[in-house]
Amino acid sequence: MFSAQSPPQTRRAYSRLALLLAAVAGGVNAVGFVALGAHTSHMSGNMATLGESLALGRSETGWLSAQLMGAFIAGATSAAALLDASRHRTRGRHVSALLLEAGVLGGIGVGMTLSVGVRAPVFLWALAFAMGLQNALVTRLSGAVVRTTHVTGLLTDIGIQLVQMMAWVRDGLRGEDAPGLWRRLRDLPSAVQFERTRLHLGLALAFLFGSTLGPFLFLRHGAVTLALPCAALGVLAALDVRLSSLPSASTTGPGR
Repeated sequence: MFSAQSPPQTRRAYSRLALLLAAVAGGVNAVGFVALGAHTSHMSGNMATLGESLALGRSETGWLSAQLMGAFIAGATSAAALLDASRHRTRGRHVSALLLEAGVLGGIGVGMTLSVGVRAPVFLWALAFAMGLQNALVTRLSGAVVRTTHVTGLLTDIGIQLVQMMAWVRDGLRGEDAPGLWRRLRDLPSAVQFERTRLHLGLALAFLFGSTLGPFLFLRHGAVTLALPCAALGVLAALDVRLSSLPSASTTGPGR
C-alpha cells in the first residue's frame, strides 16, 4: 500500500507500476475509440449513455453501454479472484492478472488484424474487460489510492492535495524560517504526501502520453500497435516474479 508505513523501495516500485499501467490504459482506451468509436477505460460515460438511451428509447445504444459495463465488472471480478488465489505467494502475486490482460489485448490485436467473422462489439467487450481487470488490479495493489484507467479521480485528488500542500506551506512559514520548513518537508509523513501528489500528477501525464501515442501508432501501423502494451505488461509480470517487491493490499476503498 502507498502510505507512510510503506518502505521507500515499495513506494517506488508501486509508482513505476502505476505509471506504466496508466500509460497502457490511456493508449488502449484511445485506440479503442479511434478504431471502434467507444471509450472502454471509464464507465461514467457509459452509465450516462445508458440513462440517456433509456430516456430517449434508443435501446440499441443503451444495450451496448450496459454490455460494456458488464464486461468491465467481469474484468474487475476476474482480477480480484486471481489476486485472492495467489495471495499466499511470496513472488509473482500479480503475474496471472497481468498476463491475462496481455493475452486479452493480444487477442484483440490479432482479431482486429484478421477481422474474420468477429463483430466490432466483441472487441469492445474485450477492451472493457481488460480495463476492468487492470483497474481492479491497481486498486487492490494500492489499497485504493489510485485507479489507472480513468482520470476523474486523479484530477480530484490533485486539486485537494494542492490545497493541502499550500496550507501546509503557509502554516509552516508562519512559525518557522525556510530551513525549518525544509526539515519538516523531509519528515516521512510530509514526504509521502508530496510523493503521492507527484504520483497523481505523473499518472495523469502518463495517461495523456498513452492516449497520444496509442492513436498515433494505430493510424500508422494498425492493430499491431496493441503489441506495445502487451510487451509492457509482460515486462511487469517478469519484474513481479523476479523482485517480489510490490505489495498486495488486502482491502479496497470506495470506488470513484
